[in-house]
Amino acid sequence: MHAFLLTSRRASKGFTLIEMLMAMLIMTVGLLGLLQSVNIALEHKTRNRLREEALVIAEEQMNDWRIKDFDNIEDEKIPELERLIGGSPKEFKVSKTVTGMGDTKKLRVAVSWEYKQVTNEHEIFTVKNK
Repeated sequence: MHAFLLTSRRASKGFTLIEMLMAMLIMTVGLLGLLQSVNIALEHKTRNRLREEALVIAEEQMNDWRIKDFDNIEDEKIPELERLIGGSPKEFKVSKTVTGMGDTKKLRVAVSWEYKQVTNEHEIFTVKNK
């Protein structure tokens, strides 16, 4: 006795057009979600690179300032520094302020930049004695 599997010819030909369209729709939704996560990751990477560059600029400016003689330290405003971040130029604004406290001066360097219409700032402080 032989057992025969009863299937129609139509069922054994493969995917139907409707099944194929549904599979493509599901794949498209998944790929769009993946694309959005890549976009968010790139934005975070750019923000971090801008913050790191602001930190480097602030440290450079503070080191240049600390080398000066105590009596020659005064407020400064540097116009705009331009640095390449991710292949495109970004502008950073630097301001240096001094607060005198007798034989000691408190030095402040603030670096600000704009990304996606939001202004960010990084500042560092130090104290210099006479």
